[in-house]
Amino acid sequence: MNRQLMVSDEARKKRNKKIVAVFGLLVVAIAGAIAIRHAVNQYNEQKYLESYGQTALTVGKYTVTYDVYRYFYCNYRDELEDKYTEGDTVDTVALDREVRQRVAEAVCGLYGTVSLADDYGITTADGDVKSSAATYVDAVKSYYKENGGDYESDLAANYMTEQVFSFLMSVDAMEDKLFTSLVSDGGKIEDNDEKMLEILHGEDFVRAKLIFVENDDGENVEDNRKIAEEALAAYKSGTDFDTLIGRYSEDYAMPADGYYFTRMEMIDVIETAAFAMADNEISAVLECEDGFYILLRLPKEEAYITENFADLKAQYQSAVFYGMIDDRAALLSALESEYVRGLSYEEIR
Repeated sequence: MNRQLMVSDEARKKRNKKIVAVFGLLVVAIAGAIAIRHAVNQYNEQKYLESYGQTALTVGKYTVTYDVYRYFYCNYRDELEDKYTEGDTVDTVALDREVRQRVAEAVCGLYGTVSLADDYGITTADGDVKSSAATYVDAVKSYYKENGGDYESDLAANYMTEQVFSFLMSVDAMEDKLFTSLVSDGGKIEDNDEKMLEILHGEDFVRAKLIFVENDDGENVEDNRKIAEEALAAYKSGTDFDTLIGRYSEDYAMPADGYYFTRMEMIDVIETAAFAMADNEISAVLECEDGFYILLRLPKEEAYITENFADLKAQYQSAVFYGMIDDRAALLSALESEYVRGLSYEEIR
């Protein structure tokens, strides 16, 4: 699905989950891909070493160390810096304010997993969690060694210490263990095939096709609105929706059958409209930050559900799972320590 439409690993309902992939380089993504543009910064390295273990945030009963805080802060700063730059001047006050807000949201998202896992007795101290994280970290090191890369330099270039990397991999392992627990017999996420078929046929799963007119850089938003309204008028005048998709839509990833989805998978404007409509009903022009949508809800097809049952089941389970994490994250708040409040934009490097 296109990046604007689908609420998935890239941005699950403001969850801001970290993703770390390694094939020659550690690539960090937080609420969207963050470009890795900075080489290793040696500024005041001793200060870093002394401060890494300082408490930076408290999130409920959990404490977040400065090295984790710095990892999020510096990557968000790099992502947002152009937004606050005019000529050679950076509005560091406004930039710092938004970065700190993003960090708080990201850390609450991360600890949404930690907190929910804690309810089920799953922690980073569990032997299988530690083993899984260590195995992954060792695999990364081996890859670097075999391919002549500089593991430590790439960690540093991503504002990451090995302790942070290991912690993030531990949270990943906790998440896997938590998911397994929640879908096991008697778990909170449905796993019975017969009951799952009832869900897929019921009102908690819908099918829709979409026309998407994207607000590309430099385009006039009102012109795009008129294009979407033109497409909607053409449909109401009798033009086939598939024809209009080919003529107007910029969602090139949509399957031929349209999207089958449950709650907590799509951006809010699509989800709200889809679940409020009846089959064969067309929406108004729906506006979001990235463009305009027209949504046609369609009846679900038995043959499609049968053929794609395993994928649809996994899709539903994933949506419910991450919805539970999102709900827990929404209950958390991050409080900066006096130490972090005393640091200026220039000092967090």
